[in-house]
Amino acid sequence: LLHFELEWLESLFLFPSWSYIPQTDQSAAGYVEILVDPVPVSLPKERPYSIPVTFPASAEPLLTSRIPCKKRSKLTVAGELVRLGPLLCVRHKTFFFLFLKCFTSALWVPVLVQKPSQLVWHRSLRVGHRYTVTALSISSLKKSGQRMFVTSVSSCILPCCAEQVREQPLDSVWQGESTQSSSLETAEQLSDSLELGIEEERQGSTKESKIISYVGTVTKILNVQAGLFLLDNKVCLCLAYQQLLNSARGLRPGACVELIDVHLLQKPLVSFPFVVLGACLSSTIVLKSFSRLSTPYQPPASSGNLYLQLLFRYNLGVPLYLWLVSLLETFEERFSCFFGHHRLLFRSTHRNHGAAGKFLVPLLQAVVPDREEARDIYNEILAKIHRCPLQK
Repeated sequence: LLHFELEWLESLFLFPSWSYIPQTDQSAAGYVEILVDPVPVSLPKERPYSIPVTFPASAEPLLTSRIPCKKRSKLTVAGELVRLGPLLCVRHKTFFFLFLKCFTSALWVPVLVQKPSQLVWHRSLRVGHRYTVTALSISSLKKSGQRMFVTSVSSCILPCCAEQVREQPLDSVWQGESTQSSSLETAEQLSDSLELGIEEERQGSTKESKIISYVGTVTKILNVQAGLFLLDNKVCLCLAYQQLLNSARGLRPGACVELIDVHLLQKPLVSFPFVVLGACLSSTIVLKSFSRLSTPYQPPASSGNLYLQLLFRYNLGVPLYLWLVSLLETFEERFSCFFGHHRLLFRSTHRNHGAAGKFLVPLLQAVVPDREEARDIYNEILAKIHRCPLQK
């Protein structure tokens, strides 16, 4: 779906126009692209007339100071969606962050969504639109202590209309008996399981990337397993530093995409012919229109992806990652005839990286002998001052 409304949840619809997109592997199932908005069968649900809310300017101090609060008290926050984080999956738990900004200032608050029934929100939220999120509690990361709002089972999200909300004083909710905020289990799991790292700085060879937004058309899939796509025949989109939980569905040649807060890297590698737009965990990728071309769907490997395993294991920045991709492509071109099957060449497990991995691991160990600092996933998403592997 290109367009999804929150009001459509738990309602019956007819789908007048859609296309089935097969995979390049005919034995595997494809997916369906909904070309026209569905038609409701029943009447839309009525919205609450007036909702008491707290705006980010009033809610933000709750995250930066230990303000006493009532036990089990919940908060409803309304604001403009200034940023939408990608879906992340760690140890079979899926979650994402959204950021609500005050209407009259630059203050924003983070909201973690991790309840399975609420993950569908990610498909309907649009940056720049106004929303109200109900029944929020406060939680914190175990290691860093960073605090955020977290949805509960009873939370819902609604479009924010000025005539349907009224500001609620914090004194009526957040006062009285003091409680410690619950620790967020997902945080420790994410840090322990990924153990990513940042690229080591090299004197005289690094340059700060710029953060920009861009709208373009996919003209070629450079390497789907490596997360590389060509836009407008001149710009390379790198999605390797994000998790593609929808398996890159919709990213076929001819599709239009909007990139929000991506890193612009000009000539990251001398031998690489394109400017690179890299998406980190603070970037948002929006599919604007489906392709009208009859191009099949090429899904990336869901497990055993050698490109991504080596990227994260050796904490590669963009220049080294593009060098790795070039080596793997050359290795496949030269030696695939001896192995007879792509999977035998690139098959990768925790202990066995396959033929290509056995060739590349010694090279990477020589180029990147050790890791100085682990990649802090949550700091990359939540910090006021942005820091990520794509900055240099």
